[in-house]
Amino acid sequence: MKTNLSYTQYIPTKILFGPGQLNHLHEQPMPGKKALILISNGKSTRDNGYLARTEKELDQAGVETEVFDGILPNPTVENAVEGSKVARQFNADFLVALGGGSVMDCAKAIALLATNEGDLWE
Repeated sequence: MKTNLSYTQYIPTKILFGPGQLNHLHEQPMPGKKALILISNGKSTRDNGYLARTEKELDQAGVETEVFDGILPNPTVENAVEGSKVARQFNADFLVALGGGSVMDCAKAIALLATNEGDLWE
């Protein structure tokens, strides 16, 4: 199969990983003033205090936040579409994926859909 697609894709990503790294979030250069925080639909991120700490760190950096907590363990296209709608409605400048691979992978699709027209499969 041959395609004639031509495009440029730029999705800057910065990952803070490891013990104590969340404490340094507020020190990072922020790409805007409104962040959509993405988490899974499980309870551990909230119950273990990571969401509250992330909100506090972003607040220290002068960033307003909104939370999208609908990401499934195996994200679907519908998950990404729903998250992109929330990002657009909130007028998010950037996304913060708080969690593991499912959240990080879905965040990439949400970023694409929030800033581009069309279907994810296109």
